[in-house]
Amino acid sequence: MLCRVADSLFWLSRYIERAENTARLTDVNIQLLLEVGHDDEAVEEAHWRDYLESLGDTPLFEKHYERMDTYSVAEFLTFSRENPSSVLSCVLAARENARMIRDQISSEMWEIINRLYLFLRQQDPARVLNTRSSAFFEQISQMSHLFRGVTDATFPRQVGYEFIKAGCYLERVDKTGRILDTNHRLLPAGKTVTESSADEAVQWVSVLRAGAALEAYHRVYVGDVRAREVVSFLLLSREFPRSILFALNQLQLALHAISGCALTHYSNEAERLCGRIISRLVYTSVDEILADGLHAFLSEIEDTANAIALEIAAHYMFSPIIDSEDEPPGEENSQKQVQSLS
Repeated sequence: MLCRVADSLFWLSRYIERAENTARLTDVNIQLLLEVGHDDEAVEEAHWRDYLESLGDTPLFEKHYERMDTYSVAEFLTFSRENPSSVLSCVLAARENARMIRDQISSEMWEIINRLYLFLRQQDPARVLNTRSSAFFEQISQMSHLFRGVTDATFPRQVGYEFIKAGCYLERVDKTGRILDTNHRLLPAGKTVTESSADEAVQWVSVLRAGAALEAYHRVYVGDVRAREVVSFLLLSREFPRSILFALNQLQLALHAISGCALTHYSNEAERLCGRIISRLVYTSVDEILADGLHAFLSEIEDTANAIALEIAAHYMFSPIIDSEDEPPGEENSQKQVQSLS
């Protein structure tokens, strides 16, 4: 497989996953503010500031917007061309990656990406954001799910498929961590976790909704939503497909399928880092995580995910061509994507 093909498959998948997560996060936060029904601009700004800080986008937002209100943040996260992680920017980048390897993906995959691209191009941003309806954001999530289903149904189970899996699950690790991190101030290091107040419970419910995890959570935990159980579910669940541990396990399987190395060993730095952070999660408990500080633990996971992304790029996408092909590896495009989105 050419380096440029591996690079495009990896980032195509990661961009689609990022667009879906950003759409869901934005919608959940808009609906949360509507449910609370406040009219305090300071509360609204504080809410969105916590959210943008968890994404690491505060400096970029403040560079282009004067006010941190619901409309401005939603526009920044959904339609802004200045934000490389906005829904529109991610879909445009995914489509460009798909276009470059059009002969390598199925017609069905290309059709779904193109439909999503056309759907976004046809929208009136002011109308979408002023109505604050969930329908627009739900459509993006559904198209992302459709892309995953079509990929599973039409893409051969060869090394390219493993790069698609790796991109999806690496992005999922990062975004689930950032979803949890929006509420880390409710759980400072050393705090004894007791029953959440009504306001805190609403915030933890929004975290589960942002992670598409509310119904799955209630199948495991009966009763009210509690902070400790939410953290445990989204971090340590071995069954829920959007938990960090589940996503890391799938990422590890993809990396070892690409290299052919047994799971009991590692052949490159990406595999070593992935195995190390999985061991960290497997052999820790939610109480230890909360005692040391949720934010610090999530920052470690985020840093490791970024390091894995860079190692994947260095090992598979900047290196000489893996098979006996004669085309150049497309290093410049790969470097640009890693720098702007890791």
